[in-house]
Amino acid sequence: MNSTEAFAISGITQNVARFSFRDEARWEELRDLFLPGGHISLSWYNGPINGFIEASRLMAGSPDILTKHWLGTPRIEINGKRALSEVDVAIKVRSRLGLFDVDLTSFARFFDQFELCDDARWRISRRVAIYEQDRIDPVQPSVLFWLLYRLARFQRYPVALRHLAFGLARKGQSLAGGIVTAQSEEEKSLKQAANIWLIGKNG
Repeated sequence: MNSTEAFAISGITQNVARFSFRDEARWEELRDLFLPGGHISLSWYNGPINGFIEASRLMAGSPDILTKHWLGTPRIEINGKRALSEVDVAIKVRSRLGLFDVDLTSFARFFDQFELCDDARWRISRRVAIYEQDRIDPVQPSVLFWLLYRLARFQRYPVALRHLAFGLARKGQSLAGGIVTAQSEEEKSLKQAANIWLIGKNG
């Protein structure tokens, strides 16, 4: 690995880790992780980064939802001024289901397209969450919770994010279009297009 590649890997890794700015309501710092025209696609949002930040700001004002993102070490491929990154992420959400405080855990991957900017910073041009599986657990064990679980009919939603989708529906939100799940045709198409983009012109 030469010094240029080492610099790129360091910059991209730092950027990926700083998505936790969302959990800390550091909105302008979060915005600076993306290109001005950057795009993000998640379970509940698919669109420009500015719209995501404004929607996140509104969600952060809700007193009954606490969110935390745990991110691993990204796997990075670089070609000139472009790069691809994929990182494992666990999204933790504390909320309520009926009478119960619950913890929802969604396991996913962030698949990112990065570009090197004129100020020598690597920023995200596109981020897509790839959903793998999720679960929901009561904060305090209760036999009644499992009865409530059966009545909730989680099976109505895609298996890779059914508990997350249920939680969104309870808050009046619907799943965004273009959701990608693990080992799907959508994931295959996403990565094929990204690899073509990676080896394109690097001006």
